[in-house]
Amino acid sequence: MNHIALSDWTEFEPTLRRELAGMGHHWLVTVRNFERVGFEGGRDVDRFKRALKNGTDRTKKSDLWNEPEHDFDHDRNRSGKKPDEVIYAFTIDLAQTPYKVLHKSGIQDVADSNTLNEGSAIIVYDFSQLERKSENEYWFKTSPKQAALLIFTVEERESDEDAEAREEDRDE
Repeated sequence: MNHIALSDWTEFEPTLRRELAGMGHHWLVTVRNFERVGFEGGRDVDRFKRALKNGTDRTKKSDLWNEPEHDFDHDRNRSGKKPDEVIYAFTIDLAQTPYKVLHKSGIQDVADSNTLNEGSAIIVYDFSQLERKSENEYWFKTSPKQAALLIFTVEERESDEDAEAREEDRDE
């Protein structure tokens, strides 16, 4: 899985298309947005590092959502799936420009800069390696590491205060 750092989220679609074309992959991919650092088990966890290593930011202790009429009902229908074998994501069709988010009305851009920031990441999966179980729930047919194609982040911008401090250090 390749990590691509963008300067901002507006670069997501053209970069995604270019990277996938280079891999010989074109039409359908499934994407998951997540926070790079999350609070789990009473502490901050580097979910981005976990995703790079494992192909998913989720663990065996992650929640299964079970949202009625939205997610697969794991409480009523025991699937035997562990939380790290499940992702909540969106499939996008790259045969259209701009791409079209399938199965979820109201969402047009999975890399919307109004909802994503420098603390966000997007992992891109090979759609053929996933089994869609509900509106936004997918189960891995293979290991998450094998299904993952790309992971995107935005480069952290230097704050004005940090830039001023750096300028002062240079002037001294």
